[in-house]
Amino acid sequence: MQKKKFWILVGTRPEVIKQVPLYRELKKRHGADSVKLIGTGQHRELLEQALDHFGEALDLNLDIMRPGQSLADSASAVLQGMNSLFQKDRPDWLIVQGDTTSAAMAAWAGFLNGVKIAHNEAGLRSYDLAHPFPEEANRKWISTIADLHFAPTERARQALLREGVAGGRIAVVGNTGIDALLWTLALERPGSIDQVLDSFQEKGLKPVLLTAHRRENRAAMDEWFLSLKKFLRINPDLGLIYPIHPNHLAKAAAEEHLSPLPQVRLLPALNYGETCHLLAACQMVVTDSGGIQEEAATLGIPTVICRNTTERQEAVEAGIARLAGTEADTILSTMAWARALPPRKSSSGIQPIFGDGTAAIRISDHLESTIVDQ
Repeated sequence: MQKKKFWILVGTRPEVIKQVPLYRELKKRHGADSVKLIGTGQHRELLEQALDHFGEALDLNLDIMRPGQSLADSASAVLQGMNSLFQKDRPDWLIVQGDTTSAAMAAWAGFLNGVKIAHNEAGLRSYDLAHPFPEEANRKWISTIADLHFAPTERARQALLREGVAGGRIAVVGNTGIDALLWTLALERPGSIDQVLDSFQEKGLKPVLLTAHRRENRAAMDEWFLSLKKFLRINPDLGLIYPIHPNHLAKAAAEEHLSPLPQVRLLPALNYGETCHLLAACQMVVTDSGGIQEEAATLGIPTVICRNTTERQEAVEAGIARLAGTEADTILSTMAWARALPPRKSSSGIQPIFGDGTAAIRISDHLESTIVDQ
């Protein structure tokens, strides 16, 4: 097989989590000279934190983020930075993941420079450009120019087919985020999480995980957290753990409505390893995040999605997650549903709704077969 060069792009923590399994697999097969991990710096500190968890480092970092930078500024910086890179050196394949500004602009730069684009986690759709924003637009943009589409599920494949993507350019491979989750849970649980869980156990509290950070939910945070306060008062045997996201969008609402309750623990932002091990120990999850819907479903943990739409309907269809919207009454009733639903632990330890931990292998196999056929 003719030797090819692969660049794997990361700009945010979720991208690192979902791209590192593929980076490792391709590097094992093709060597470090042929596979490079390229960072944009969209999330500078979080990017480094996630890389440290996996023991990996960037081969090249654009370091584009500046204080107070707008989305338009970030997009422009990624586009220009990647274009400059392609003028100096050009891979055969650029592999982008998901729906970030980094992924969309890097893919566009690659397209303009004649680089083949592979899209990891292709075909997710909420069919609402405002939710999530700007991610729904970003991933649809990437789908229009990608050469290969690695869909995590059959639902994602069907979405791409409806949009006119040729079936031969789509492969259903599972989600590389599940590869990362299972690898992480095989590691020893961090002492910091032991301390949090031990403190809840001493009080007889069952842990519930809250994650909240989406910018489009900013206006709904007060009502959402008031619902949580009411729910916790009705269920005094539950303890809520909220690691505050670095963007601090929900911090004020959390401190006003939740911190006075004795069964609530507000924590600084956790690293990826801590988050995975905490999630695995929780009875239920309340979230507006994306990847955690996949992780919780895989572990069989009931999930309340505080959004009006989700691009991960598979978990809803499997009966392990429900959309709660952002209104107090529906959030409260959905949390009651999750409270009553026991965790669904399978004999293998996971529910393979979004993959079985071998997505990186499947993507690498498909890339190799594509290269042979060229």
